[in-house]
Amino acid sequence: MKFAIKLLFPALFLFFCSAAQTSVAQTTNPEYKRATFTLWAGYSFNSVRFLGKTENSQTQIFGIGLQRPLKEYPPQKAIWYTADLIPYIHFNYPKRDENNRMTSRSGFGLSPVGFTLMDNSQKRLTPYIRTTGGMIFMERNFPTDGARKLNFTFDITLGANLRFNTFAMISFGYKFHHISNAETGNENPGLDSNFLFLKFSIQ
Repeated sequence: MKFAIKLLFPALFLFFCSAAQTSVAQTTNPEYKRATFTLWAGYSFNSVRFLGKTENSQTQIFGIGLQRPLKEYPPQKAIWYTADLIPYIHFNYPKRDENNRMTSRSGFGLSPVGFTLMDNSQKRLTPYIRTTGGMIFMERNFPTDGARKLNFTFDITLGANLRFNTFAMISFGYKFHHISNAETGNENPGLDSNFLFLKFSIQ
């Protein structure tokens, strides 16, 4: 089981990279044939007890992303493939196996599998919904000593794009972000963050 989980994300990454390359020609709007590069950052004031069991964490995250159009759907909707490099993520949280002592942990990772449904009209402000999955490697076992350094993530994002011109836009919104070791460690408390984020994109 552990070996299969480790192989899952690389396999999906290769599959969807291939799909992005072959499907981009299906788009009809020339502006949406271009790849989009993004820089984004988010802050979560507090984590909640939902899928994860670790509450009261303040979390910061920074990402570098690539988006490619997959397919357009009438009227004026499009599916995009998304991949993110996460150079930095930081948690300040109560560590339950140390009597909830506030502890800081940092890590880095990759979210190679993601999809975005967005409005590809020429409106200045357009909404979108997105989901991604990936992995994070923490500096130490996280969030408890019985957990693991290697953790897996998924998120759901509700956002809006504010376009300046045909080449640049900013985005903002809310991101639910879950991280856990998927039962590959002796313990799996997990942690759910509620990010407010800001993103800058160029095509």
